[in-house]
Amino acid sequence: MVDWWSSGPQMVRLWRMSMETWSASMVVIAERSAMMGNAAMFPTARDVQEFGRMVPEKMDAFTRSMMGAARARDPIEAAENALAPVHARVTSNARRLRRR
Repeated sequence: MVDWWSSGPQMVRLWRMSMETWSASMVVIAERSAMMGNAAMFPTARDVQEFGRMVPEKMDAFTRSMMGAARARDPIEAAENALAPVHARVTSNARRLRRR
């Protein structure tokens, strides 16, 4: 059973991670969409490498996400464990793609 009152710090952390994931996702989607548009006719090796990492990284992040949620002892911990791998991947992608 979750004590929602005392889980305030966890809820704030979960909310922060959610917002960071959302905003980083928008950056990644925008950067990759522009990249796809520019590479439609003449993709570079760098473009092909980026396109090749999109599906495997999602599969890895979501697999880790579900495994983390399965280890949780309460719903908030499950949500944090589920979001953590996706958050880590998307925020690192956003940082990397902004530098391109």
